[in-house]
Amino acid sequence: SGVPQSAPAQTEGTDSAGVVEELKIGICKEVTPRTLASESGSFGRMNYNAFCAGTWLVRDENNEMQPNLMTSWEILDKGSTIRATFATDQGITWHDGEPFTIDDVIFTVDLMNNKLKSGYLSKITGVEKVDDTTVDFQVADGAAYFTLGNSAVFVRMYPKHIWEGIEDPSGYTGEDAVIGCGPYKLVQVDEEAQTMHYEAVGETYMGRALTVRSVTVRSYDSQDALVMALRSGEVDAMYDYSNSLNATMVDSITGVEGLDPGMSDNPGNYQLVFGFNEQPTDDLIFRKAVRAALDYELLRVTIGGEDGQIPHAGIVAPPNKGFDGSLPELAQDVDEANALLDEGGYVDADGDGWRDMPDGSELNVLITPQYNKTRQALYLRIAEVLKTNLEAVGVQTTMDEESVRNSDHATEVRKQGTYELYIGYTSPGVAMYDTAFMYMIGDNDNNRWGTCLLPEFVAAYEAKKTAGSYEAYNAAMKELQALADEQVVGLALCWDKAYFPYRTDHYEGWTNFPGWGVINYKTWFSTRPAV
Repeated sequence: SGVPQSAPAQTEGTDSAGVVEELKIGICKEVTPRTLASESGSFGRMNYNAFCAGTWLVRDENNEMQPNLMTSWEILDKGSTIRATFATDQGITWHDGEPFTIDDVIFTVDLMNNKLKSGYLSKITGVEKVDDTTVDFQVADGAAYFTLGNSAVFVRMYPKHIWEGIEDPSGYTGEDAVIGCGPYKLVQVDEEAQTMHYEAVGETYMGRALTVRSVTVRSYDSQDALVMALRSGEVDAMYDYSNSLNATMVDSITGVEGLDPGMSDNPGNYQLVFGFNEQPTDDLIFRKAVRAALDYELLRVTIGGEDGQIPHAGIVAPPNKGFDGSLPELAQDVDEANALLDEGGYVDADGDGWRDMPDGSELNVLITPQYNKTRQALYLRIAEVLKTNLEAVGVQTTMDEESVRNSDHATEVRKQGTYELYIGYTSPGVAMYDTAFMYMIGDNDNNRWGTCLLPEFVAAYEAKKTAGSYEAYNAAMKELQALADEQVVGLALCWDKAYFPYRTDHYEGWTNFPGWGVINYKTWFSTRPAV
């Protein structure tokens, strides 16, 4: 049997310290789409914070799972069962007035697995109602702990009475698609001004005092425009899920009276992923040579600015659970890179100045930056560093220009696993539980973009997924990091800081989550007017 997890004690009412009448949040996401079934746009991104949608779990600033609508849980039968209790007896209603029931919970799991195909709950194979507040989830492969950890923050409840008749829920955008059961309801949208206004469902939510009465989320075209709004006091805080301000913008948010840069350690990281399906990146000697060839000091400054840190060989960044700080820091060694390439048979066979494949055929390695409009310039700068470093040791490279400009092509390259050197990013949300290794493992239920199928790596990844406790999870993470060092399955390119600035002259009580910022589920219950 497992150890039951349950909610902390709740407090009633609002004390005399005052309330925030309107919290103004800036984001670089459009006001559409507006539907529980989408995680994009400002509506979808805000719902990671147990906001309009009610999430079944949340995470705290220490990356620990905490109860929310799922008020307690117990892992049974060696990870094959989750007995979960929900807040269906606490007077929670959907924003149209209908009560939140255990049938909504059961319906949500079915909808996410069978129609939305979200992947978060893919290990749940059955649900059995125990009583009006409790269900037993049957879980495949003993992956109960993985299911909870992987889905915290991301699984939001769906009202059965609205969604059960929708044939194509992934494309549904009717007016009632925004009806959730979280502490705030959407009451007004101004598409011209790119704002959405939300109001609290009451003075309390699940017995806890809501100190923020209403929230206005304004969308900005660029981070530059958002920073100007923060500097002028037009908005109180920035939130953009994994899109922290670029390190090059730090000077614009430091030294401004009443504005905190909101710096924190980033659980996520920029990374290089090797394509195990392609030559020569399927060759360990070649991967080791790439690791030795790279200028990590230049990458540190390029990605993270002066606050950036040269990463270790285990890839995973320090804020994450299971981080192993004993692995070596990455370091450039051009002599070692050249020696490894010679050892692997990558020599200049035809005298044209470039190394060739061991069989004498042309060696020309494709560098594929991830498609991302916000980060495009940074990805290209990273790619140029890689290109320069590899060509300095005689390895000819080509930039995958099509992936830079064409999101469909970029997605197809990853899904087909036909990349050689792929420059990507692990968001703080993925890093929280699934980690950067999700982008490297092959044949993964949640993300089939990885190509590494080394048996020991797959076994360690499976051990992480089936871990029944933090101790077992940490042990599997230590093994994964050791294998990342030994087999060079990928490389972190920098451990950077995240910057989500916020005003301190109007409000206090903020909690800055690493890599996430001060807009999180705690905001609604703790933010108050500054004294």
